[in-house]
Amino acid sequence: MLRILIIISFLAFYQYNSSAQVRPVAFEDLKVLQTRENRPVMILIMTSWCKYCLSMKNAMLRNKEISGILSERFYVILLNAEERRNIKYGGGIFQFKPSGVNTGAHELAEQLGTINGQLTFPSICFLNEKDEIIYQHQGFLEPLTMALILKSLMGPGANSIK
Repeated sequence: MLRILIIISFLAFYQYNSSAQVRPVAFEDLKVLQTRENRPVMILIMTSWCKYCLSMKNAMLRNKEISGILSERFYVILLNAEERRNIKYGGGIFQFKPSGVNTGAHELAEQLGTINGQLTFPSICFLNEKDEIIYQHQGFLEPLTMALILKSLMGPGANSIK
């Protein structure tokens, strides 16, 4: 009997944790997902060498409030700004643009993350259901600030989500 109770407790805990887990999606899958359920899109633009990017990604994925909001209300894309593969999105094909030996940036990262002619890391970009940019931010965001931004982008009733 105790064994059954432990198994049930484990399954309930696992199901609860997995439901709040952020599952990043690919740009190529976004159109199909939006036809099923319209949601705003949060894109974290980062690089593999950027420590602030990794820290912000970890905070975003591990903070229960933020991951809960993101998994329930947004589609999340993690975009490596130095991605070398072509990305099909919005009727176009975006490519890596080399700017020197082993350096460069992806066209999509530039288009979504550039503010005042500059692309810095990390950057976040929010798109509405029509693929229009509704908010951009460059630089690291503390979890509290990120939660406030997410809630403001969700609209009325946003503070009811815990």
